[in-house]
Amino acid sequence: MQNPSVDENEDNDKMLSRATLELFRSAWLQDPAVNFADPQISLVNADLTGLPPTTVHFADDGAALGRRLADFGITSEVHPLPEGQHSFILSAGRAPETDQAIQQMGQWLRQHLGA
Repeated sequence: MQNPSVDENEDNDKMLSRATLELFRSAWLQDPAVNFADPQISLVNADLTGLPPTTVHFADDGAALGRRLADFGITSEVHPLPEGQHSFILSAGRAPETDQAIQQMGQWLRQHLGA
């Protein structure tokens, strides 16, 4: 199943397009017969039992992973960043929304790691 968010966001997200996603997937899996939706490959379909607290900041369809974390009772937070790029960490120090997301990540980690 294709992720419509990647397709819908292609004009805004300069880091990820359907073609780039397919290129990465084929490089990682290297076997066209492998089903990328297999629970051993896809976090969205995997058994998430036992994961530690998790925070997800996303510019595409991270919401699906957030719902799965909640389904498995994993302490988690999900933060959409629709104005961000797929690899939005590359805009650190260049885009206020990225800097704010990084600050939120740090606060969340300190809270859950007890630091």
